[in-house]
Amino acid sequence: MSCDRISELPDSLLTQVLSYLPTKDSVKTSVLSKRWELLWLSVPVLDLKVSDFPDEDYARFIDKFMDFNRNSRMQMFKIKYDDYTYDDDRLTGWVSTAVNRGIEHLDAKGFETDMCIREFMPLDIYKSNTLVSLVLVTVGIVNPEFVVSLPCLKILHLEDVWYFDDPLIMEKVISGCPVLEDLVLIRPFDFCDLDVLQFLRLRSLTLKRFRLTFEYSNGGTFYSVEIDAPRLEYLNFNDDNSDMVIVKNLTSLFMIDIDTEFNVKLGGSPLEPGDLSKRDTIRDFLTGVSCVRHMIISLRTLEVLYRYSKLGPIPRFDNLYRLQAAISGSLLQLLLVFLESCPNLENLILDFVVSTEPEQGGVDYVPQCLLSSLESVEIRELVIGEETGMKLVKYFLKNSVVLQRLTLHFKDSSIANQDSDIKKELHTFTKRSRNCEVIIH
Repeated sequence: MSCDRISELPDSLLTQVLSYLPTKDSVKTSVLSKRWELLWLSVPVLDLKVSDFPDEDYARFIDKFMDFNRNSRMQMFKIKYDDYTYDDDRLTGWVSTAVNRGIEHLDAKGFETDMCIREFMPLDIYKSNTLVSLVLVTVGIVNPEFVVSLPCLKILHLEDVWYFDDPLIMEKVISGCPVLEDLVLIRPFDFCDLDVLQFLRLRSLTLKRFRLTFEYSNGGTFYSVEIDAPRLEYLNFNDDNSDMVIVKNLTSLFMIDIDTEFNVKLGGSPLEPGDLSKRDTIRDFLTGVSCVRHMIISLRTLEVLYRYSKLGPIPRFDNLYRLQAAISGSLLQLLLVFLESCPNLENLILDFVVSTEPEQGGVDYVPQCLLSSLESVEIRELVIGEETGMKLVKYFLKNSVVLQRLTLHFKDSSIANQDSDIKKELHTFTKRSRNCEVIIH
């Protein structure tokens, strides 16, 4: 005779187990037995997508859930709208109810639309004593007239959120988060001429991770970013629109991911010799992050820094030991100019991009790190038979004095059949480091 040991567990433990499932899967357990019929209603988590329900049934479902748990504390409220079919008042009311019931994790994703309509979040979200993480996507928030107080909030993710009434609203919100550690800001496309954080001033003594994405703008508006975070360890900076970028006190920075043109090409200045303001902005940004140890940098950022190098020297990155960069074999000079500012680099990862641009002439320049510290080079996305990629390989073999390992990744599915041919070609290359091992994937 079989024994249902799981059903013998107390309700508190079973509901905690069900809280790890999406709500639609939690509800399915109601058919198991009488014991499970209403158990899902006691789960302290509501995690659903509107598309899981026909017509307006999701609203009745949420109302029923909220009513049943009227006197209980919620751990998580997560809702995602897949189409623009909901009543604008409902989401605000549900969020307010969840916050007032001591919610710890709130995740509300509205519907992505080209219309200038965003449902406003209730002011309750600014004064929760229990919120640990807050994720808001394609909704609107307004500036509270009171002091923001979110004493437990550690994670804040705001994506395509419209900010009304005050361009410095984020400064006010962040100042009310004394333990904030993780911040993501993805600014919306300002097609409605609404305020999308024209001035972003981030000052935090606790922040450890920050991701900023601001890719599109109508142009003609001055944007600025200021980051002052002495405990920041990770920075992902993808901002093509800010004319002024200021970084301060980033003494704990360990890793940075840079993908930006510093508004040089898109609606900004062409970075001419007379443009001292743009030159100083780039120089000060690089100086402010120069303590970093691990960097990821895009090809377009390398292009801007190459142009900058003709106006002034790139600040040194003496602590940088690992660099990942996108590079075209025909634009090797861009990389080499930046490598000169990384005298102690040990590991280099290159994401190769096949280019249609004319190939540069012979490159004889060798940065200091190739002569003294570079031990590992990894080149990805190579193409069999593509000459500029193999010339890139040849350059590092020929000029790296202490190189221990060169790893080559070919994206061709036929690599197995041509492996021996590639090895034969590599044997014809000059290898300056006798201890270098070449690995082919």
